[in-house]
Parts: sequence; C-alpha cells; structure tokens
Amino acid sequence: MRQFVLTQNLAKDGTLWINGKDFKYLAQVLRLKTGDTIQARLPDGGLCQLELVIKEKNRLLLSKIKDVQPALSQNAEENSETVAGSTYVGGVKAENVEQSDQLIEENGAVRGFGTAIWLLQCMPKAAKFDSVIRQCTEIGVEKIFPVLSDRSVYAKSDGDGNKVERWNRLIKEARQQSASPVNTRIFSPQKMNAVLQNLQTSIENITNSTNNDDFKICKLVLTEAPLDKKTLHEFLAEKPKLVVLAVGSEGGISPDELNQLYDCGFKPLHLQCNVLRAETAAIYAVSSVQILMTECAKWLPNA
Repeated sequence: MRQFVLTQNLAKDGTLWINGKDFKYLAQVLRLKTGDTIQARLPDGGLCQLELVIKEKNRLLLSKIKDVQPALSQNAEENSETVAGSTYVGGVKAENVEQSDQLIEENGAVRGFGTAIWLLQCMPKAAKFDSVIRQCTEIGVEKIFPVLSDRSVYAKSDGDGNKVERWNRLIKEARQQSASPVNTRIFSPQKMNAVLQNLQTSIENITNSTNNDDFKICKLVLTEAPLDKKTLHEFLAEKPKLVVLAVGSEGGISPDELNQLYDCGFKPLHLQCNVLRAETAAIYAVSSVQILMTECAKWLPNA
C-alpha cells in the first residue's frame, strides 16, 4: 500500500492544506477525489488515515480520520549534513512491520529485517547515483554516505545543495511508492577520510545508546579480485545488527582508499558473479545482505 509522506505537521484540528508538487502527486498521480482516503506518514513517524475533504484548482484539504500507528521515537542522531527522506522495508507492507525512526533500539535489537544496512557509495555519474538512492531506499538502506573517491567522475560544485535536495526528493518518492516506514538518511558528499570519520561517529552514537554489549557490526568492501576467501554467508554468520557496505565507482576504489577502509575495520568481499556496473553492484550487495539476514533462520544453525 502506498503512503503519502508529510513534511509538516497537521493543524490542531487534524487538517492540512496541500499545494505545489504534493498537490500534483495526490491529484494527478494518485487521482484522489473528494471523499477518498490515503495513509500518510507524519514527520514524527506516526501513520494516520487522511480523507480528502476539499479539492480546489491548485490545492486540497486533508483531514485526519484516525491514527494507524503511533509516533516513532526521535532519532538519537541528528546531523546538519543529513537530509531526512525515506526508509526501509522492501516488499513488506508498512502496516505489518514494527516501526521506528531509528532501526536500532536501546537494547541493541533491530526492527524490520533484523539488520540495519548502511552504504558507503563512491560517487558514480549523476544518473547512476540517482538509481542507487532510489532503489536502495526501496530495498531498505538506513544511511547512505556518498564518497568523493579518487576515481569518481562526480565533480563537486556550488550546486551541491541543489543535488542534495534532489536526492531528498528521490528518497521521499521511493518511500511513498514502497510504503517504507523507517527513515533513510543521506549525507553530503565528502572525501573518503571524512566519510570514515562520520561513519565512526555514527557507529559510536549507536553503540553508546544501546544497552547490548553483544552488538555486532560487519563492515565489508566489495572488491573485484578475491582478496579474502570468506563468503558473504560466513561474514554474516555471527548475525550482525549492522552491516556497512562500501562500493566503488566506475573506476573502482583506489589502493589508498582501500587501505583507509581496512584501517577502519572493513573486510574485502568478492561476490562470485559477473563484473557489475557500480550502480548494479550496490543494489546487488544490499539485496544479498538483506535476503540472507531475513532468512538466516533457514540457513544458519541455532539462529
């Protein structure tokens, strides 16, 4: 079931006027008519049922009928460089999944598929990166860290703010299409060393806020050559609560950047498949991790 993602709160009487692009989405894409209802994700993470009560030429009025799910807890980690947008749950109806704005709870448990997935993506060409953002949001990546790598063709410019705004729109659209309930966040593009510092800060915020000493994290970097004989099944056999994947751009990851990743605790992972494009590799790896962790009870003894 699709959902409408609200970026502003309802008025005290439970109504909200909609115009601009959101009006076009509801009126022209979903073709809502007066009396129709839609589920909406509120800024606080709650889910409610809204009814279209007034439809005018350039705006419409929505009114809350009932709450479907309670508000989510506020994300413990706020960063001015992040852009809130979309979320997590590929292929599962939002109403059937336990919710949280942050996948990892204080006791170290992870909602949804049981494992949070973060992606370090070395920047490919713009259109390819748009595909990565859109499809990884639909699948269920919680955080995306764009990397201005040594071999990226992406050029940093004064228009980066507009790019981040566009990425945020892509995330919102993907969330509405997939009914994804958990917040996907994307960071501003940075060089590898700065991204790894932000990553470490994010991990520390998570581990410091959990009461679980057995909180396992798995960091993997995709390599074209088989630098490690361990398979993805073996890396995930310890049932990590967080999996961080690093994926190169069209030219791969430079030796210096690989060393930085190794120093940060990443292990090389070679997926035994055809040579994949940068955008395909990210989606393939994220999907593989999610499927294995979703079905770990079937392949992992004593899971």
